[in-house]
Amino acid sequence: MPRSLSYARLSLAVLLLLLPTAVRPQVSIGGHRTPFDSLTAVWLATVPEQVFGQDSTLSITLAPTCRMMTIGQDTITPAATGHHRFLNICADSTYSATLTDNQGNTVCGHVMFTFMPVVVLEGDFGYNYTDGTLLIANPQQGKDNTYHVQVKWRGGTTNAANKHKRNYKVKLDGDASLLGLRSDNSWMLDAGQPDVFRMRNRIAMDLWNDIARQPYYHKQEKKARNGVSGRMVELFLGNEYRGIYNFSEFIDRKQMKLRKADETTGLIRGCLYKGFSWEDTQMFNLLTTYDNTKETLRGFEVKYPDLADCDTTDWAPLVRANNYAISCSDVDFEEHIADYFDIPVLVDYSLFLGIVNAVDNSGKNMYWAIYDKEAYQRLTPAPWDLDATFGQRWGGQLVGGKNDFASPSYMTDVDVLVFYRLYMTNAAGFNDQLNERYRELSQPGGPLTTDSLIGRVTHYYNMVTRSGAARREAAKWSGDSDVWGDVIDFDSEYAYICDWITAHMDIVNNTTFPLYYNQTYFDELSIAPVVANSHANSRPVYDLMGRRQTAHGRKPGIYIQQGRKIIVTQHPAENE
Repeated sequence: MPRSLSYARLSLAVLLLLLPTAVRPQVSIGGHRTPFDSLTAVWLATVPEQVFGQDSTLSITLAPTCRMMTIGQDTITPAATGHHRFLNICADSTYSATLTDNQGNTVCGHVMFTFMPVVVLEGDFGYNYTDGTLLIANPQQGKDNTYHVQVKWRGGTTNAANKHKRNYKVKLDGDASLLGLRSDNSWMLDAGQPDVFRMRNRIAMDLWNDIARQPYYHKQEKKARNGVSGRMVELFLGNEYRGIYNFSEFIDRKQMKLRKADETTGLIRGCLYKGFSWEDTQMFNLLTTYDNTKETLRGFEVKYPDLADCDTTDWAPLVRANNYAISCSDVDFEEHIADYFDIPVLVDYSLFLGIVNAVDNSGKNMYWAIYDKEAYQRLTPAPWDLDATFGQRWGGQLVGGKNDFASPSYMTDVDVLVFYRLYMTNAAGFNDQLNERYRELSQPGGPLTTDSLIGRVTHYYNMVTRSGAARREAAKWSGDSDVWGDVIDFDSEYAYICDWITAHMDIVNNTTFPLYYNQTYFDELSIAPVVANSHANSRPVYDLMGRRQTAHGRKPGIYIQQGRKIIVTQHPAENE
């Protein structure tokens, strides 16, 4: 951690110890709750963006527990709403303020402004759901909304015990439309923890929402969506500023409009599965057995029907499509693959992975949905958790290095067998569709032009820098172990992403789709279940992170040997 950052954090820690813990500085400015960060002694007020760069007279209201607040020459009491004229409101402006409670305790600090929505979570949260409150101060609305909620930490590697900027799953008591998003009771606060730009997930998902066609059953369900919307917000946890978050919807049965199970008979109709690890999510192994009372099947987890709500789910449609993709002949594949998979959406998904280089979303972090297994058993895909995009690697790796996964010249290797067979056979004219769809979406002004892609990044960069959120995020999280001690610098990361997009798209525009596939997957021995046997070959084997593997320490997964991928489906020791 840089010395200046260490000194600044030490100073903030001392300030926190000096602040009276009895003071609850509950203030509203401009009609919106203005939370207080006890580490920096800053009240953060949210106002409409058009107010930035102007002078503005704003109302100030205090909680009954407060005796008075002084801002400049103005003194405000709880008895009546006061006002103060703030000059030149912008991200750089600060306004000295003092607040005194009814016991005479005093806090001195500064008022600062943002035009992003401010979200306040109150409660003590952990791995299990805990009661709390959620307040949303949206500058585009006239009043704040407060909800009783249940909250827990969420995520996989981002949810480890040593992580600090947490993701949160929030459940309301009933459905509500928050920040202009869908009406629902389940929400996510995504920290962007492994991403030093914090917004790749939101940017990439916005792109997917713009290019993805509706799933095959859209005539029956016109509102079906295979992506999620969200808003970037600034989050407080009680009296602590926690930084920039993506307030997002979830991919679920409701979002994709899958048929509900019959409440009377229990008959299962719609199904939703998610790849959560690099195992058989690649659809390389025949699935011969499954248990409908289990939430997981090799690298998949069931999302609907949820076993928390019923006794059984149904793995059969996934197994059926998986085994067909593996075992059918090329002739059969070409004739009937569209009966098993949603080809137009697979076209869009393949394009999307190649454009944003989503290295962690092929198999893993990928949903597969079936609308109604009693009528249609086609699987349609949807992406999730898109942090590892635009030159970002997964698993705690810094961006901007020379590693091939982050390089603009790297082309995502789609580790799902159905894609490889589509590329290889051109079934349903898949490769022709890829190139035609790309030509359509990359026309001047289209979403897949270089300028359009950079424009998306620029929009969010301007939002967080002009509002001051970028500076607050950097001050809060630079040097943290979550970002491997790195300094968070939105300016340099913005420049890096723009350069990456420019270089990557130069290559894409001179390449015929599919951008890349590994021919060795189509070797008979590579498609069949493979067991890496230490006695069979003495050449070194490496995992996808470049770490040399021993035969006895090797787990099922994908490895590299002599430039070829091998699929390990069984621990070598079990084969000896």
